[in-house]
Amino acid sequence: MQSFRFRLERILAWRRKEFEAEQARLGTIAAERQRLEAAQRAILAAWDRSARDLLASGSVDGGDLAALGGFRARLERELEANARLRREAAERLSGQRARTLEAQRRVRLLEKLRERRLGEWRVSWERELESLANDAFLARWPPAHGG
Repeated sequence: MQSFRFRLERILAWRRKEFEAEQARLGTIAAERQRLEAAQRAILAAWDRSARDLLASGSVDGGDLAALGGFRARLERELEANARLRREAAERLSGQRARTLEAQRRVRLLEKLRERRLGEWRVSWERELESLANDAFLARWPPAHGG
């Protein structure tokens, strides 16, 4: 009896690598999104600190207020740019999730096919083994003599 051989094994291996690559891309995009969210939190924290630090310094003049206004305007531009980048990352993340799920689906499909073929092979193997056992059992019987 031949050992089990799945004809699509190389394709299954390739699909698994494809799935792993899609997962890696998903992880990269998710990490980028987390980095952008951390940057947003840092910008918001700088916004909150700026006014507190100015008030804690004691005397505030017009130049200090102008500097605070300029600093906050720059922070607002950074927040807007960050929000745009986060939206883009969210869109890429959504698309990559879909590609990852599709790659996973293709792997599972081939794995199910492999399992089905393995099950069919086992049934065939067991039948052949039973047939061989029957033949061996019958071969042990002495020939029948007419009489």
